[in-house]
Amino acid sequence: MYQHVTAPDHVIAMHLSDKLTGDDIKKYKGILDEKLLNHGQLSMVVDFTGLSDMNAEACVEGTKADLELLRHINRFTRFAFVSDKEWPQALIGFMSALLPTIEMRVFLPDESDEAIQWASELPKVPKSEAPAFRFLPTSRDDVLAFEINGVISGKEMPEVIKKFEIFLEQHQKVRLLNRIKHFGGIDPAVFMQSGLLSIKLAAIQKVERYAIVGAPGWMCKVIKTVSPAFADMDMRTFPEDRESEAWAWLGAELTQ
Repeated sequence: MYQHVTAPDHVIAMHLSDKLTGDDIKKYKGILDEKLLNHGQLSMVVDFTGLSDMNAEACVEGTKADLELLRHINRFTRFAFVSDKEWPQALIGFMSALLPTIEMRVFLPDESDEAIQWASELPKVPKSEAPAFRFLPTSRDDVLAFEINGVISGKEMPEVIKKFEIFLEQHQKVRLLNRIKHFGGIDPAVFMQSGLLSIKLAAIQKVERYAIVGAPGWMCKVIKTVSPAFADMDMRTFPEDRESEAWAWLGAELTQ
């Protein structure tokens, strides 16, 4: 069951309990659409206390609502989850690494008022940071190498996308090296960038070898899981101290 919870107008607050239905999700989707029309910045509070199950229609409608939320994720500043279960904390641990510009917290069932208060607060002013992307010179023109060090921001992406577009247009098959010094996450604004989808599709068709150097443990697990889905792309991870092996596998060298 979906129940609307009273909160400041820029906060979408709800209590999900018992068994969710498609109609419940449609009610939430209607509120989401209304809030998106009337507010530039939003926060969300979801109380899962008492939620037991959802029917098939709720799963379908929930997927549609999630896609709509992702389209506007850059307008959300805080997500608060109220639950007596452990899985929301595990979810936050994963999502915070990907979306560091969005603050997330889990509250206990008797802290629902605190959750709404926290979600209602104005976001902190972000500090100006240097670009996270830096392209590296290579000895082969069909090998593109880049370094990630920090939070990938929407501001730097147009230039990055343009670089990839030109590179992919010039070659039938290419190889990539991604050196990760520090992955601070992704600014949600990145997902709104024009041209990002076409770059991904072109990369799937043209990248034959992709070396990732210095990836954190959780990222290595994700890469190992998804790599079988890309039959024509050989993806391999290398520890930071074995970067030379990555270059040798690509048949290229880092030039200065």
